[in-house]
Amino acid sequence: MPIRQENKDRYPADWARRSRFVRFVRARNRCEWCGAENGKPHPVTGSKVVLTTAHVFDHRPEAASLLNLAALCQLCHNRHDAKMRRDGKKRRHEIESGQLSLF
Repeated sequence: MPIRQENKDRYPADWARRSRFVRFVRARNRCEWCGAENGKPHPVTGSKVVLTTAHVFDHRPEAASLLNLAALCQLCHNRHDAKMRRDGKKRRHEIESGQLSLF
């Protein structure tokens, strides 16, 4: 998943190296949850798999220990992050529209 511009500075300086290690060394070019192979058609969706690096337990960008990261295909990453994205989108909308509750 692309890094939101406002969060770029929160990632560690060696993020690219950590991400590559998780995806290509530890996970051996496969999704760690479903086994879909990077660059091949996904067994469920048929779309080309592009491995991403996901924060699994602690979603904060600063929480980039290798134990908190997983190599995931788009399907697994989107499923894992779905609720968090919905909540974030709702919160950003509330802030932009002035509807944010103080309580």
